[in-house]
Amino acid sequence: MNENTQKLTFGALLVAVFGVLLVLNRQTGGMLEETFIFLFPIPMVAFSAKYGLRDSLPVFVCTILISIFCGIFTSAFYAVAQSFIGMVYGSCIHAKRDTTRTMLLVMALSVVSNLLSSVVLASLFGINLQEDIKLMQDSMNEAIARFGTNMPAEQQQALDMLMRPDTLLRMMIISMVFLGVVEGFIVCQLSLLILRRLRYPIQKPAPLTSFYPPKWTGFISFIFYIFGSAYLAMPQTTGREEVIRVAGQLCFLCGYMYLMCFGYIAVLFLLRAYGPRSRAVNIVLAILLFFTIPQIFVLLGFAYISLGFHDWVQGKMMQRIGAEQQKQRR
Repeated sequence: MNENTQKLTFGALLVAVFGVLLVLNRQTGGMLEETFIFLFPIPMVAFSAKYGLRDSLPVFVCTILISIFCGIFTSAFYAVAQSFIGMVYGSCIHAKRDTTRTMLLVMALSVVSNLLSSVVLASLFGINLQEDIKLMQDSMNEAIARFGTNMPAEQQQALDMLMRPDTLLRMMIISMVFLGVVEGFIVCQLSLLILRRLRYPIQKPAPLTSFYPPKWTGFISFIFYIFGSAYLAMPQTTGREEVIRVAGQLCFLCGYMYLMCFGYIAVLFLLRAYGPRSRAVNIVLAILLFFTIPQIFVLLGFAYISLGFHDWVQGKMMQRIGAEQQKQRR
């Protein structure tokens, strides 16, 4: 078969798959949209990984048109954004870019997509985020008043300050950023799994131990976490003091989430070195600890990044793996 004909046929097939996902999402009333977000990039990943960015642009335009014709506005926005992410990711695979940098790029694009979808779609449909946050604040205050009657006055005052609408809005934005990072990671891993099944020449992904940021980022994040926590209970003011309060709260949230992410990786390595042999059990234990003692994750995240804990726990893990291999040989 002619190469151009094969390219045209393959592109049409993937556009058809993309359209089927849109139709299924529309027929189910958008109930599967949260799942399809992870599937929308895959057709474009498959095409651009094989033919590159230049040949993928016409296929991307076709996905935009079929999104307009086969989906509602919200699903079309998500589908086009995810298709663009898939095209960029597949083009990086085709060009044999560094896997770590490519994953970080996909995560950044997913974060931008999440933020744009929340802001742009809300404004187009007349949704007032401030009113939604106010309703959330009222419901949470009602629940706290019902079940937290014995709470000390200082804790109640600090909690009331945390429940301010501006603080909740910033926490919502930070959570969108975090969800975008997780979404980008899942899209990368799922795409690689499917491409390997299709026998694409994929570079071997870097192991989790290679995700090792500069040590100075750990110190800065820990400083943000320590000093930014003082601004969480700071009352709302005006002028320059209000700008400082907002900046302090944002620094706290960013430092907290950054350290928590690497703390989770450190706990996984510890469980693999000293815990059960089952990876599934280790993941479940790490998730349970994540929600019960988050402060430990913050400290472990700081130690993992800046205090050499990464090298130590990696060495322990390799010792256990070597011991297991020797037992199997015997």
